Amino acid sequence: MRTAYKVVAHIIAAFVVVQAALIAWGTFDVIGMITAGNVPDGPPLAGIMHGMVGMYVVPVLALVLLVIALLAHAGLKWSLWLLLAVALQISLAFMAFEVAWVGILHGLNAFAVIALAEVGARAVAHAPVHVPHARKIMRPAV
Repeated sequence: MRTAYKVVAHIIAAFVVVQAALIAWGTFDVIGMITAGNVPDGPPLAGIMHGMVGMYVVPVLALVLLVIALLAHAGLKWSLWLLLAVALQISLAFMAFEVAWVGILHGLNAFAVIALAEVGARAVAHAPVHVPHARKIMRPAV
């Protein structure tokens, strides 16, 4: 289960990097259209893909990571913080459509999502092994 935790955490971080690449592609696509004198008739494909990954893929993976943390008895704190950061990320995205400068916070929070995923993966890799059926036995003093 710990390996599954690490893999899913790394996948979450990778998807956030993919989202950054997608939004950069979409931004340069719009800039190119405007420079050429064209008016975009809607969001670019890259922007739509950025939104789909952020609204569906990353939150589902964050929930999967939470379930794995519960089963693995490791990384629960990091998976909860990550889930909170993902929820904040989605909220900031919706707020940024109303107040554009909130997009800066959305971009900065993406780094927090990556950091929480990677630190959580490292914490699980170095966490002590939990044995649920082991009991502490008192031994008589010698």
